Amino acid sequence: MYGRRSDSARMLKNKFMIRYTATPQELNTAVEHLHAAPEISIDLEFDKNYYRYGFNLCLMQVMADSTCYLVDPLSDDIEIDRTFQPLENPKIPKTCFAFGEDIRLLHTLGCYPKNVLDLSLAANLLNYQPMSLTQLLIEVLGVRTGKAAQMSNWYKRPLTGHQKQYAAEDVMFLPELREQLMDQAEKKGVTSWILEENQVWETEDFAGTGEVDYLKDKDRKGMSEMAWHLYTRLIEFREKIAQKKNMPSYKVIDKSFLRAVATKPGYVEVWHQERGVHPSLRNKNAGYEAQLLVEDSLEEARELGLSDMKPAEKKLSKEKLASIKRYQNIIRHLKQEVFNPVKQQIGREYGENTAAFILNNRVIEAYVSEKPEEILPYRRELIEHTAMSLGMHVEGSVDEAKRSNN
Repeated sequence: MYGRRSDSARMLKNKFMIRYTATPQELNTAVEHLHAAPEISIDLEFDKNYYRYGFNLCLMQVMADSTCYLVDPLSDDIEIDRTFQPLENPKIPKTCFAFGEDIRLLHTLGCYPKNVLDLSLAANLLNYQPMSLTQLLIEVLGVRTGKAAQMSNWYKRPLTGHQKQYAAEDVMFLPELREQLMDQAEKKGVTSWILEENQVWETEDFAGTGEVDYLKDKDRKGMSEMAWHLYTRLIEFREKIAQKKNMPSYKVIDKSFLRAVATKPGYVEVWHQERGVHPSLRNKNAGYEAQLLVEDSLEEARELGLSDMKPAEKKLSKEKLASIKRYQNIIRHLKQEVFNPVKQQIGREYGENTAAFILNNRVIEAYVSEKPEEILPYRRELIEHTAMSLGMHVEGSVDEAKRSNN
């Protein structure tokens, strides 16, 4: 739609400088440059329970002017937190793309970047279809980047030339892309919307929100109270081992085997033969420890009065089921009568993709739950103004729908 090949972007690719940064001297140079930079582009490469245990930073790409610093947090010679100060400086704009997981990791590490512009949010408000940075660069700048290293093991050292090039290209074109998208935003009159969407990076604390929850309520299905208690203890056992060995949990012990043991505790006796158990744990000592855990957990379950017959998944009461059905009916009615017509009108004015982004299910649920503070001000203003232009009042319609479904 807006695509056009950018000569300046192609020229930038030719003159771009990549500097691998893993020594104190190299980090000093990078940090000094970042402090003096008019703007910074940033991206992270991380591992989330795939090659090692936990959510860990493997590489930080930060660009100042036409130099990209690949800062290696795995180097024993540097302290990654020295990069935090320029990232937290509100006077220096930061450009990124799809920053959700990155910001969670940075916040967890104690870094709270300021003045952040996530270009994926800008693309949403400019009616681009949801797409990757690679696709958006083709669409807007006509630039193709390599993806050969996308699924690399970013823990491995030394990094290959392909990995370094891939990592650098994730920030290389962000300034040019920012210029193009913000120019489009100015013409479309949505600049203030984009800035408001990006305020979330400074108003919320995402530290720890990206952690994986290995115990899910849906896993209770088919288990008794006693089996669920045992399964919980087995999962905790697995996590301790995974953390100690610095291995992803799924590679230590398969959840399906733990579930089998929880429902049939005697199955723990085949521990040393089970393929779902990591080879390093298929030994008598580990098997004996697992057997003791099973015995202790079952005894604990009995002391707690847990049943081996009653299901762990509790059925909802009739009142609760009726309440859920009522809520679903209200949502369904309001979507049909109010929110869908409003979304269609916004789509006519700003595009269907933008409308779907602005008036999503979470926004509708916030209206029905009477939590307007969870909706960004520009969204509320646009939605309610559009509704009024169609002869409807959003909050009044919500109240009426609730009364009619009592």
